[in-house]
Amino acid sequence: MIRRPAILPFLLPALLAACGSPTTPTSTPTAQPGLPEDFSAALVAEAAKGGTSGTLRAQAATCPTQLALPYGQSGLDTGLYWYSKGETGSLGGVGCKARSDGAAMTGYYDPAKPVLVFVHGWQNGSTVAGVRDNFYFSEASRNVADAWIDAGWNVALYQWTQLADDEGTGGAPYHSQAKIWTPTYTYKDTLGRTQSINMRYRTPSGTYATTGMPTVSAGQLFYTAYKSALSQWTYAGTEGVRVMGHSLGSQMALAMTEKAYADTALTAAKRPKRVVLADPYWTPASAGYGHSYAFLSPDVNPAARSARIAQTLKGQGVAVEWIKSSRVNDLGGDNNTGMAKFISRTEVFPEYVFDLNPASGVARKHGVAPRWYLWSKSFAAKTAVSAANTLSGATTVMNSGVRYDQNAGRSTTTPGDDTFVSAANP
Repeated sequence: MIRRPAILPFLLPALLAACGSPTTPTSTPTAQPGLPEDFSAALVAEAAKGGTSGTLRAQAATCPTQLALPYGQSGLDTGLYWYSKGETGSLGGVGCKARSDGAAMTGYYDPAKPVLVFVHGWQNGSTVAGVRDNFYFSEASRNVADAWIDAGWNVALYQWTQLADDEGTGGAPYHSQAKIWTPTYTYKDTLGRTQSINMRYRTPSGTYATTGMPTVSAGQLFYTAYKSALSQWTYAGTEGVRVMGHSLGSQMALAMTEKAYADTALTAAKRPKRVVLADPYWTPASAGYGHSYAFLSPDVNPAARSARIAQTLKGQGVAVEWIKSSRVNDLGGDNNTGMAKFISRTEVFPEYVFDLNPASGVARKHGVAPRWYLWSKSFAAKTAVSAANTLSGATTVMNSGVRYDQNAGRSTTTPGDDTFVSAANP
């Protein structure tokens, strides 16, 4: 038997490179920690508890435009959907699409009332499941938009589910995040090949479609829908428009509001006066797995882009509020401590969520922030972030220079018994 000489381990990489091994990438993508495995599936399961899974409920005969169509019926569906009390108060409500001319919609939208707009985040798996985000707070078995409608507010949800429904890499939603800022995103896979994401969208079969995909970013789509929906808005009070984004949706809220302030054709009254970041998420400070933040230049990463916009908006009189309810950034994101230093930041601790599963436990707590904030409208204003605070009160909290941590009421879902103590910021 002929014995072949052993290849020393340290010589193997050089030998493979010299042979031009087709299975070895020219560079090794940087790995990063990510969100728990199956986290995105847990998010879909939580949204499904709102009753939007499967066939969308047929209702709202008074809707003069259309209800959200089942996925796949019209290719890509994005848009601003106004909600009625009947739909927020029942499972499965999906709203009524805003009129492109901004005219009143009986039971849905009154141009003489203040406006709350909510925008969701990452939705990986939602299209196949037939799920749309909603205002249902499953931990408390209630819809939390009702108090706003009762108080005379127009309530809307911007749906970009099929665009936000994109796979993660190493547990991080790089693709969906990129679409917020650019319509032409590409990255390098593990073999060094360029993969084009662009503005592809998910279909009910689980595949990605590019036919008729947008040529502008999701942030621009959001602003275009917002501007047309409010084109005949006449409200003259101090509250104006409040925009809230959840998770990746926080970046959508900032992107849209930045465009509103940059548009000189938009009247000052129609620009959002408050931006609420509900458990916001940013991918790691340094992109991993072959991804790049070059499209954000001169900003170095999504957190830096968001912080810069928030700082500018604050200088323009916007109150920026941040509610943290989970460890999504601690586990695989950027904590954006730079932004935390100059905006309003409050942390709630939903200890009533007792779930040892790494994915569903974090997902359930992650979903608390926007719903806790909306429900807080029903209770007295707090020293911390609260929907019941006036615009002046929200600005005072933002400028206090501290963060607020929940120290009572942690074991109950209601914001009514919550109290807070100030702490070092961030």
